[in-house]
Amino acid sequence: MRLPTLFVSLLAIGALATFAFAEDKTEEGFTSIFDGKTLDGWQGSTKGYIVDDGAIQCLAKGGGLLYTDKEYGDFHLKFEFKLTKGANNGLGIRTPIGGDPAYVGMELQVLDDDADQYKNLRPYQYHGSIYGVVPAKRGHQKPVGEWNKQEVIAKGNHIQVILNGETIVDADIEKASTPKTADGHDHPGLKRAAGYICFCGHGHDVWFRNLRIKELK
Repeated sequence: MRLPTLFVSLLAIGALATFAFAEDKTEEGFTSIFDGKTLDGWQGSTKGYIVDDGAIQCLAKGGGLLYTDKEYGDFHLKFEFKLTKGANNGLGIRTPIGGDPAYVGMELQVLDDDADQYKNLRPYQYHGSIYGVVPAKRGHQKPVGEWNKQEVIAKGNHIQVILNGETIVDADIEKASTPKTADGHDHPGLKRAAGYICFCGHGHDVWFRNLRIKELK
């Protein structure tokens, strides 16, 4: 049966839209590290997280450290996250299994910056900061309950964090920790060339989705 011209045109437009969406999801050179349905490809505190509507949810009565199965050195990571009021989490990079990612690797803060209980934190403790080492620029988070887009680019000693299109960290971690780190503590993880990516749940509901990564040469 021959379809009406208008119907065929609408089908073509729909197909193009679907194709464009698929291209946006994959992006050239990027690989998904979350299938949207299971925690396959992740290890560690798998009981502290669930998959909820296409997102990894850190449970308020769970959390802990959830690591990728694979290690990464230089990379460009893209993802989205959504916070609840007063939420506190973290993104560990170049971290080994075990230990506190903020010290044995690097922890990029994931935090509700506007919560009253956090109004007196140190600058290096707010969202996007390399914990204890480099403070992030504030004021670029979306309201609690909305999805934020974030990118992390790690290339040697150069770490960039981009939040909703704004660069909030652009630092050389060697220079930032010389002669000492901002918090005065030893951060041996700053010298690591590679490690796992992990979520650092601290007893709050937080969601992560559309996680994809490109390894840099």
